[in-house]
Amino acid sequence: MKSHNSSRREFLKITGLTGLGMAMAACVPAADTGMEGGAADEEPVELTLWGWWDIRMDLYRSVADQFAEIDGTITVDVQSISGGYMEKLYSALAAGTGPNMIKMRNLATMHQMREENLLLEFPEETFPPSWFEEAYPLFDIKTNGRYVLPTGTTCTLLMYNKQMFEEAGLDPDSPPKTWDDFTTAAKALTQKDGSGAISLAGFAVTTEWPVLNQIYQLGGNVIQNNGDEQISLMTSPEVHEAFSYIADLALVHEVWDPGFPNFDSIGNGLAAMTEEQTWVIGEYTNTYPDMYPNIGYSHPPTPSGEPDPLYGYKDTVTSVSAVTGHPDNDGDTWKFMEYLYKDGGKDAYWALCELISLVPERADLMSDPRLMESPGLSKASEVNPHQRNYAAVPERAAAVQNDVLHLIVNEGQSVAEALEYGDAEIQKVIDEGLAKYWV
Repeated sequence: MKSHNSSRREFLKITGLTGLGMAMAACVPAADTGMEGGAADEEPVELTLWGWWDIRMDLYRSVADQFAEIDGTITVDVQSISGGYMEKLYSALAAGTGPNMIKMRNLATMHQMREENLLLEFPEETFPPSWFEEAYPLFDIKTNGRYVLPTGTTCTLLMYNKQMFEEAGLDPDSPPKTWDDFTTAAKALTQKDGSGAISLAGFAVTTEWPVLNQIYQLGGNVIQNNGDEQISLMTSPEVHEAFSYIADLALVHEVWDPGFPNFDSIGNGLAAMTEEQTWVIGEYTNTYPDMYPNIGYSHPPTPSGEPDPLYGYKDTVTSVSAVTGHPDNDGDTWKFMEYLYKDGGKDAYWALCELISLVPERADLMSDPRLMESPGLSKASEVNPHQRNYAAVPERAAAVQNDVLHLIVNEGQSVAEALEYGDAEIQKVIDEGLAKYWV
């Protein structure tokens, strides 16, 4: 189970995917990379890898077991830490008893640990720049450095109920592509009771990063980065237009109700469409199995129907980093890391992507036939190159987005007034140094 530091979204990922993960953990075949066994006179070495969530760590353990059989001298003790993962990790590092490797919590944590000199940089002789570019072409090495690599990405898609489309006279094979078409479809899908209250919403707004899709689609951003200078852009024209569009869906067109939030409203039949990240596919599969077959997936609607310049946002799920503090074993650590990130870990990485409904970031998995068999993930693989990674963002910034929308829709403030509040709050996050790697 994850530590109590996990976000609400991360917690939902865990609780909804247990059954799937147990199945995957038993299905990772051994990979032959041609490594020779260790010499008989070499001293055995035991490395440690810390992480959380037993199901996921079992997949890393399968790679460690395969590696031990091939190498013959190096074993990796994979440990799943229950509760207070980061606190226990920092305590162990301070005491000199920390692990050799860790499952990295996220990119924000990676940057923090990197600045604290707690992480080892990937050695160029084992992982040359050309390999990074070829093996993980979408990962931003310039921003993130060479301290971790991604497992995969959870992309944002339009998710909709195909049966409700048919009942409303809409073509489920032609979901809306533009903002105008989306509004028209949402109106057709919305139903009200005798008192005029919405009983079936045409649209449910995500509570994770509301309106961020639309901001990115308009070529805007929430902050501006110019070298070391960062300023809030919450009062910019693009942000104003994006919030106005989403707010109008509630206040003018009356196609969504704040009481019907996020992806759960699709699962329980209270809403017909939402924009969410692919991790919720596992939630639909396990929590709403009766509804799951009716759910369709498409590119997020944009003003023009094309990614001008983007379809929206995505988030990177990080894998394993090497930790400082064990200089005598650094060479052995990189032997295992090479096996993990190259041929030896390929099948485990696919299982990890299936487990959390991620689009693979490994180039050798981007066109895997198994990816094409998943309607949601195959569609996500199309939008992945056209979405911006919001990773390394403090969770408070997402709360500001929700607060601004609440002030407009529920409190009756104008868009301009609410954005003045949001501008001040985002600037506070920047001034506290919490948004340094938010791009």
